[in-house]
Amino acid sequence: MISLWQTCRAVNLDSLPNLTDKVYLVTGGTSGLGYETAKALAAKDARVFLTYRNLDRYQHASESIRDQHPKAKIEGLHTDYLDGFSSIAKCAAEFQQHDLPLHCLINNIGVESPEDDEAEHGFDATQAINYLGAFYMTHLLLQQLNQTRNSRILNLTSLVEPTGSIDWDDLGGRQAHCSNYEMYANSKVKLFMLTAELQRRLHATGSTTDVFSVHPGVAQTDIFPKSDKGKLGAGVLAAGAVAVGQSPGGGAQSVLKVATDSSLTGKGGGDRHWGPWYTGAPHRPFGQTWPLCFTVNHDNQGWRKPINPLISDLHACERLYNETLQLINDTAEVKIAGVDCSNSRTARHA
Repeated sequence: MISLWQTCRAVNLDSLPNLTDKVYLVTGGTSGLGYETAKALAAKDARVFLTYRNLDRYQHASESIRDQHPKAKIEGLHTDYLDGFSSIAKCAAEFQQHDLPLHCLINNIGVESPEDDEAEHGFDATQAINYLGAFYMTHLLLQQLNQTRNSRILNLTSLVEPTGSIDWDDLGGRQAHCSNYEMYANSKVKLFMLTAELQRRLHATGSTTDVFSVHPGVAQTDIFPKSDKGKLGAGVLAAGAVAVGQSPGGGAQSVLKVATDSSLTGKGGGDRHWGPWYTGAPHRPFGQTWPLCFTVNHDNQGWRKPINPLISDLHACERLYNETLQLINDTAEVKIAGVDCSNSRTARHA
């Protein structure tokens, strides 16, 4: 994965609208893109919920945001995607106890080549965190999203989507030999396909909720430095991010645009990807997936046409949605309902 140059942009708060009375939930919001996103939203007077795994890191992040923006409304929700669906369900239930609308869910949390290869229930750790966890959290909170007019779901995908593929016999990665770059690329193309299929279903039911895919280009966040450098490609990706990656604030620009720009209402779906220009192609020398992608960290707020043909394959997107739903419900104690296209319109918050 190559980026032509580094850009050290910070978030331009003047470009964001006032977000008073808006409620956002950002998963993995204690560092990197999630932190920069949460900080900017709070600075514009939104009420922001951050999910966290480590209490000390959450306290440090929230205190840092309040130091810079004393009136920031930041609240924490504990969850650990590696601990399985029960932890995510408890997190969603804790948010629901506030009895608030949810204007935007940002599925930001992600890993690449983590030290832990396996999550609860035997799933590959990357698949569990990047894809299955996002799918589950989204559906747990769909009632709040559907009841909030013009709400949004943002899935942080990646410019590596051209190299992703699907093992239809092992969607959860239980048979994966290790949680490496291949699992990362596969999880990101699945998230993109979720965006496409969930948007199709929601629109068919009359929902005003929009689903978007966004990517940050190559950014200097914790995801690559914290990866297991003993895994194929992890060291190269980490070194590349340090050498040519843009700042987390630069990377968060695409997220913040899609999370706040009212002109994008009704423009969700799988036919576009918000973030810097990129290109790439699948390549599997020696039977391994390699990160042969290229980006220019420029025009971070533009939209791009996805490259991987799986994303525009309606049958594949529908199959992935149905089989993921079944996989989760076969495992999770708290079941989730899929979006049935025959459902009627429901009441919404104004």
